[in-house]
Amino acid sequence: MEHIEYEERVLISKDDYQRIIEYVKGLNKPYSSFSIENIYLDNDEGYIQNTKKMFRIRKIDNHISELTLKVKNPDGSCNEINETLEEHPLINKALGDLSKYKEIARLFTSRIELQEKDHLLVVDENIYHGIKDYDLEVEADSQEKAKEIILKYCEQFNLIYKDDYHSKSHRAIIQAKKK
Repeated sequence: MEHIEYEERVLISKDDYQRIIEYVKGLNKPYSSFSIENIYLDNDEGYIQNTKKMFRIRKIDNHISELTLKVKNPDGSCNEINETLEEHPLINKALGDLSKYKEIARLFTSRIELQEKDHLLVVDENIYHGIKDYDLEVEADSQEKAKEIILKYCEQFNLIYKDDYHSKSHRAIIQAKKK
């Protein structure tokens, strides 16, 4: 299945993370809480990284969930293809022989999601290569809407937004290269 993902994110401190988690829980609205393991893949030539893509296997609560290929668009959105490990014709078509791809980084995330009427609020604790960090993400139906909403959360929680913020996949892969 292919779709376009519109999201904005901001790196937050551990204290900010705790405040936002308390806020979400205090709303008395249903939210989801689960763990994610992302295994990032590339070939020996670095095709994925060199072409600004992201390729991963995702496990949710220790169950293999999907194979994902993301391709970043100039507006900041991503074309995202999600398929099963058993059946992945679109990813095969895009990448060719998948046996050439190997693990280059691994990321563990504890996630809380709150579905609001016009966006999804995501609060993550991330662990990769001995580093722990936290981020707040907003997914919406357009890149402009996602940015508008993340800026409101930044104001509400006194957070600093930067346009050049790197994704957690990028941070994990860069850290893995340093090892």
